[in-house]
Amino acid sequence: MIFFLFILSLATASAADQVTLVLKNGGNRTGEIIFADDHQIRLKIALGEQGDATATVSIPRSAVNSIEFQSDPAMEQLLGSPNPTYTEELDALWTKFNPWLGTPHSPTARIGCALGESLLASPNSKNAKRALGIFKEVETKAWSQSDRERAKVGRLQAVLASGNAGEAMREAKDLALNKENFTLLIQAKFIMAQARHKDFSRFLKENPRWNEDPIATPARHQLYDEVLELYLFPALFMGSEGESAARGLWGAVEIYRESGEIPLAIETCRDITTLYPDTAYASKAKDFLSQRTPEQIAVDKEKEAKEALTQPSSTPQPTASPSATPIDSHKTPQPKSTKKKKNGNQPAKN
Repeated sequence: MIFFLFILSLATASAADQVTLVLKNGGNRTGEIIFADDHQIRLKIALGEQGDATATVSIPRSAVNSIEFQSDPAMEQLLGSPNPTYTEELDALWTKFNPWLGTPHSPTARIGCALGESLLASPNSKNAKRALGIFKEVETKAWSQSDRERAKVGRLQAVLASGNAGEAMREAKDLALNKENFTLLIQAKFIMAQARHKDFSRFLKENPRWNEDPIATPARHQLYDEVLELYLFPALFMGSEGESAARGLWGAVEIYRESGEIPLAIETCRDITTLYPDTAYASKAKDFLSQRTPEQIAVDKEKEAKEALTQPSSTPQPTASPSATPIDSHKTPQPKSTKKKKNGNQPAKN
């Protein structure tokens, strides 16, 4: 691979520009990288105890075992929670550190993933295409397996955002086969849920009167059940993964809203605020609840279900009447209908 030129501005040097080259002979050199190519790395190093004088040294790349990048609190804050507000800053870091993508201990892969995620947080075709390219590069070249896995998940998110739900679904299914890596499994399930969510939304748009169509009705129920199962997977099986569980529950809220099942959406929002109050989705759930009417909030589906379970059956037992005929005395009274209300009847007011 042809190495990129890497020239940093001396006037804008920061803590992140300071590196330590760990040499194969056991030594090390600390300084600021001012140039690098496939053959050598040029460092500006401080001289003397006060460091008020500097010198430039060239070190063959073949002599370097690894590079340790000095931590920069400002950069770490940017990488900690990718935000579209800071896409420009992340883009600058990506350009600056890109040559070190395959270098052990380099922050480049994390920068690339954060940039890709911030681009996807403001979805449009241009951002999705750019994010897809970044994730592909990180997935291919990053030295850390965890970074490559994060990039793989990001790439599938970008594929989905680009409108290719089918491809994202297929690759996510393959990714979900690795059941030993729980983090990867959760992410794969979420991508699958998002892909099926798109299918569900499109189905409802194309079949607004699905509940009157004997062919469309079972197809709708199958999509509904599948997407909910995928969204609820983290909460049901890995509840300790708070952010992922809350994210899945919020996905379920959106499905309930689209289906007109506002009481279920309310109940799920209550679960989010109770079980995962410190997640980003708790504030979304609170906002949703604050916009409901008092009548909607008064409905407690969980309480109703518990009461239904504790109430004794009211079905009468067959008894022989003294005045009944022999045939009448063996008739079994028919209980009141207990047919379960089919999910997703006529949408409720949301």
